[in-house]
Amino acid sequence: MAKKDWIEIINKFNQDYLYNFLNSNYQFFPSEQFLNPFNNSLDNFNSNNLNKSNPSHWIPIYQKDDLSDFLLENNLMPIRSGSGEFFFYRGNIIFDLTNITFAHISTNKTKQIDKFIPLSLNVDFQRNENVYLNKAVAFGIINHFIEDNKLKVFETELQNKNNSRLLYGQFGKIKTSFDLFFKTSTGCKLINRGFQFEMDLVLESEDEIIIFEAKSGEKETKTFSLLQLYYPLIYLQMITTYIKKVRTIFIDITAINHIEEYRLLEIEFKNSNFDEIKILKTNKYILKTAEHILKNDHRCV
Repeated sequence: MAKKDWIEIINKFNQDYLYNFLNSNYQFFPSEQFLNPFNNSLDNFNSNNLNKSNPSHWIPIYQKDDLSDFLLENNLMPIRSGSGEFFFYRGNIIFDLTNITFAHISTNKTKQIDKFIPLSLNVDFQRNENVYLNKAVAFGIINHFIEDNKLKVFETELQNKNNSRLLYGQFGKIKTSFDLFFKTSTGCKLINRGFQFEMDLVLESEDEIIIFEAKSGEKETKTFSLLQLYYPLIYLQMITTYIKKVRTIFIDITAINHIEEYRLLEIEFKNSNFDEIKILKTNKYILKTAEHILKNDHRCV
């Protein structure tokens, strides 16, 4: 768990200098007003400055439990800003799902995208986010959540010329080859090229690109880092030169005893500002999956 690492890292800072920043009105550290105390010429902290190895184990933040009590109490958040680099941001990066009410949508209102559901999605195959996202597509959950009759995922027959397909875009592990900007309503900070993040699913229509970040397990996800949606957002906006609207959706999937619950949450980052988020929609869908029993008819004896 990264929490122990962040306790160790905070102890490396001059406490007076750190509290001076916390008592100021500035949002980013390092900055022109508060230079990097380990190397004044660097705009970010890095693992070499801090003499701290394996930055991939502690710099990325995925949930509230990854942060130390000091960081949480002071609303001081590490933002990954390059390969083995980060800066501190005065603000919140953690989204609390326990405070969200999800509207329960009957699966009678969803329509699967084809006449059959792939058997490999219904048996006890290796279960991961990819499998559940494909099931959400196949059972029509994503179609329903997007809620636009003109957008259909892999629709085989286009009923009229106004209908358009919703197709896969680029997703998977991304290593940036250009700089990005972490923006807030009061300022911005450079994110250097060369760091890696992941996009779980990207779907695209003629007018929109839709990013999906997914979590799965036997228990509901309580918190997640908004950076998991924000990095893909600003990356896709940059490579597509803002031609299309980019939407960001978080999916939390719980699966136990052949019952799967899909909780979907759409969040908007107004003007691409990290500190200006708006919840657009929250739905949950429950699937009861068939139990497939392994048969021994074709065993090699």
